[in-house]
Formats: sequence, C-alpha cells, structure tokens
Amino acid sequence: MRTIIAGVLVVVLSFAAPLAVAATITVDWSGSGEYLTIQDGVDAAGPGDTVLVLAGTYTGAGNRDIDFGGTSLVLLSDEGHILTTVDCEDAGRGFLFHSSEDTNSVVSGFTIANAAADSGAGAFCWNGSNPRFEGCLFLSNTAQMRGGGLCCLGSSPVVRGCWFEGNEANQDGSSNGKGGGISCLQGSSPLITDTDIYMNVAYNNGGGLHSYYSSPNCVRCWIAWNNLLSYGNEGGGVGLNFSDGAALAQCIIRENGTSQTIVGGGLHANGSDITVTGCEFLDNRAGAAGGAHFSNSPNVTLTGCTFAGNLTAWGGTAGGLTCQSGSDLTITNCTFADNQGHHMWCQGASPTIEYSIFAYSVSGTAVSCREGTETPHIHHCFVYGNADGDTLCGGNFHDIENSDPLFCDMSGENFALCADSPCIAGVTWPSLVGAHAQGCPACGNAVEPTSWGAIKAMYR
Repeated sequence: MRTIIAGVLVVVLSFAAPLAVAATITVDWSGSGEYLTIQDGVDAAGPGDTVLVLAGTYTGAGNRDIDFGGTSLVLLSDEGHILTTVDCEDAGRGFLFHSSEDTNSVVSGFTIANAAADSGAGAFCWNGSNPRFEGCLFLSNTAQMRGGGLCCLGSSPVVRGCWFEGNEANQDGSSNGKGGGISCLQGSSPLITDTDIYMNVAYNNGGGLHSYYSSPNCVRCWIAWNNLLSYGNEGGGVGLNFSDGAALAQCIIRENGTSQTIVGGGLHANGSDITVTGCEFLDNRAGAAGGAHFSNSPNVTLTGCTFAGNLTAWGGTAGGLTCQSGSDLTITNCTFADNQGHHMWCQGASPTIEYSIFAYSVSGTAVSCREGTETPHIHHCFVYGNADGDTLCGGNFHDIENSDPLFCDMSGENFALCADSPCIAGVTWPSLVGAHAQGCPACGNAVEPTSWGAIKAMYR
C-alpha cells in the first residue's frame, strides 16, 4: 500500500512541478526595454528564449561582434529590417557564430550594415556553426579577404529570404578578395533560398557568391549586377572552385561581370561537378563565356536552363557557355538564344547535348570547337537563325532540325513556345525541346528577329 501511495504522490508532484516557459527579452536603444544593447539581451537569454529588438539603429559596443555563445535563441526585430539596423560603423563585424550553434539559433529581420573584418564582415560562421538568417539585409559590408556579407568556414547556415547588397571583398588588390556577397570555405554546405545577391564586388573571384571546397545549394535566388575589381579574374556572379556537390536551382543570374572578367560573367566553375537546374543566365558578360564557364569539371549537369543575351568581348569564343579541359557536360532541355558570340564553345571537352535549342545568335554559330579534337554528342536539337551559320562542330550529331522554334517574345525575354512551335512535346519528338513549354497562342509565320546593326548592314 505504501508503494502505491508513494507512486501516486510522485505522479501528482510531477504534474504539479512548473514547466519551463520560454521568455521574451526586450532590447531598446532608447531605454524602454529591459536592455540597451543587443549583446546584453543575448547574454541574458536561455535556450528557446526570444530576444525582441525594438526599431532603431543600434551602434557602438554591444551592438557589433554579437555572439550567441552557443545558445539556441531567436533574435527577432520587432518591425523588420527596414526599421531595425545593426550599424557596425566600420569598427567590427555584425555577428560571430563559433560555438556549434544549430538552426535553432536565428537572426531575423535586421539590416546589418557597415561592418568591417578580415573575413565575414556581416556575419562569420565557423567551427561547425549552422545558424539561420531570415529576412535580413546585408548592406555595404567590407571584408579584406572573403565574404563581405557572410563567410562560412566549415559551417552550413541556412539563409532564407535575405538580401546581400553592395558588399565587398577586397584586400587592397590582394588575390584573397573573394565572395563579395557570400563566401563558402572548407566543407561548408549552406542552404540559400529565395535570396537576392546583387551589386556586390570582389577583387578576385565570385563577385556575388564564392565557394572553395564547399557545396552551397542555392534555390530561387536572384544573382545580379555583381562584378570583379581586377582584370583577368573569374566568376562575376558566381565562382565555384573544387566545389563538388554545389547546386543552383531556379535561379536568375543576370547582368553580372564586365568585359574585364576573363571568363564566366555569370558563373565560373573550376574542378566542380555541380548541378544547375531551371536557371536563367541573362545578359551577363566576360572576355569569354559571358553566361557560364566550366573547366576541369567532367560531371556537370545542366537541365532546363536558358542562356540568352550574354556577351563575349573576345571574338571566336562563346557568349553563352564554354567548356574546357575535360568538362564533358550533360546538357538537356536548354535554350540558347540571342547570345553574342557562339552559343557554345568547346576546348578539350566533348559534352552531350540533347533536346536543346540554339537560335538567333547575334554573332557566331551554334556550337564551336577550338582545336577540332572535340566531338560533342549533339542530338534531338533545333538549330536555327544564327548569325554566322547553323553549324555544329565535331561531326557527332544526329536528329538535328533547322526550323524556327517559335518563341513567344524573344525581345521581351519570353522564351516560352508558341502553340504551333515544332519544339512542343509530341510534335517533332515525344519530348519537349528547349527549357520552356508552350506559353502563348499560335504565332503563325514568325517574323525573324533582327537588330539595329543588321538593319543598317542591309543599306551599306
């Protein structure tokens, strides 16, 4: 009987014991909260707590070099990044994660601006720290070496719905200036989704995003207007180096690089077996390979991608895509159109290209080979209306159609197919040809797109 009573007593007492409740701690620079500085609020928080930061601009000691110290807490702005700024005043970095934090450590709704550090000025994650950033603007931060906005070293944070604008990686002309927006190093595998990376610069590689022995995964990102500061460097938008497993999906890579970027205005991948799915490479430029450049990367797959309006400043190379040194890419259901220079150019590489469109180059042919030893395997493709001829190199091609693919509106960058396009699945072949399905009514006899230069040439 005593045993039963004791057991009941234990049960009753256990239910009577108070449950731990997560606390909300307030920070307000003007004095109306519990703490004046963000670091004081973070230091007072326990696991599961929320540190709520009221609107304002937070400066000075305690509002830079913010360190969670391994605590899983949520740092949340009360009114979002537009009204809540961590201004580091060029005197330190924004956030430091180095105590194995996981994705339960959250930074949400801040502008992180004017930070300065050797690497990871806006935020630096290392030592297996994997925090989560949501709804944050990384603005005008400067790293001497890598990662003006964010640097990951052996860490894999989650970045969701953020913006990286006007960040820089530039050590006064040092070759270490890489990843103006984001830099991933030594085994980092960040997940970056629904994030804009724009107007960032690096001295050497990866104006927007840089990766070295890492595998970033970018989904639905907009990577635009990023650039390199030094002539002869690589990857105006994205630079991937020895980054097997990196992936880009449904990203828009637009207007990155300049004619001073040696290769890969939009994307440069060296020694990196990656997957690129459903991405658009638009109006990027470089000395060679305005859209994308692949070197020493034999197992790259590109599926459902569009390369349009890209430019090569050097004659004889590709505006759209180049592959070199054994980069035997597999390219399926891609659309190449309106590029200046060959759509594709191969040197020492023999890619497999299927169910793709090569149409309306501003200059150059469809696929060109450098030395004549390349034998790209090209089949079930449409090749039409290219400025210097609808030629394919290597001789290893079959099932090629020289017919107008009938785009809905090439001048408006709408490469979906007219209802009467021969590229629609089931018309010429069972599979869709190109990156886009039907997107408008029948076009009838399409009017061939032209340019002002071509019109003037008719009257010379």
